[in-house]
Amino acid sequence: MSELRSAGAPADLESAGRLVLPGGGGRAVRRAVDAALILGLGVIVVVLIAQVIMRYVFHAALPWPEELAQFLLVAISLLGGFRAFELDRHIRLDLPLNRSPHPLAAAVRLAALLLTAGFVAYAGWGGLRLAAATWNQPSTALRLPMGMVYLIVPLSCLAMLASLAWGLAQEIGRLRSPTRKGSR
Repeated sequence: MSELRSAGAPADLESAGRLVLPGGGGRAVRRAVDAALILGLGVIVVVLIAQVIMRYVFHAALPWPEELAQFLLVAISLLGGFRAFELDRHIRLDLPLNRSPHPLAAAVRLAALLLTAGFVAYAGWGGLRLAAATWNQPSTALRLPMGMVYLIVPLSCLAMLASLAWGLAQEIGRLRSPTRKGSR
């Protein structure tokens, strides 16, 4: 695993977090998101195993486990995306930047963060509009308001934007400090 870590990346993932909130709030957010990820995956495993048992042992499939698993999988993916941003582990091609002069590398990283923030803001706004438009539409099996299900999109995008804002502040600091190494 260490050979996959980018140059200068902290070995301790807890200290790598980019989201810093006053009063230790960043740690509370990380723990809450991690707990939601673990719980969501656990629920997916349990309900799908229960569905297999019901279908093949009792020959009576439940109507809702697949829908719940789909909703939770989307939520886990989006919250996992936030954690990847927050830990600075989201996929990117950084080998050319690691070999570039500091000002150029920092400027390219800054531009990439700005473009990413623009996309995430657009996706979050679209998710908010979708949630509002479908609030009174029930899901097929669980009968949950689809707007409630779709709220994970703007909420996770908001969390990603907070993490990206912190990353932007760090990159601006790197641009202002030419003596510091620009690689992560």
